[in-house]
Amino acid sequence: MRKLKLKILSVAVVFIFAAFLYMSVDNAQKGSDNEMYEILTDAIARSAVQCYAIEGFYPPDIEYLEENYGLVVNHDKYVISYNVFASNIMPEIEVFNK
Repeated sequence: MRKLKLKILSVAVVFIFAAFLYMSVDNAQKGSDNEMYEILTDAIARSAVQCYAIEGFYPPDIEYLEENYGLVVNHDKYVISYNVFASNIMPEIEVFNK
């Protein structure tokens, strides 16, 4: 009877540890995703400002930044709303997770 209780306790400890490990990895992944989102948002804005400083106008679209300024966007993971009002006004930039 005592061996059975010990086995049950051991199994419970293993499951608790596995659940804790899963939650830790999941939290780390969410933190990493949030950081990548912030990095992408900042990179788009910096690339647009760099384009304005060099060429005198804000880029017409994200593709222009990708082709001419080395911006890399994971289009499978993010959707980008890039709205240009005028070539001398900073565009509205919004990044969304798919």
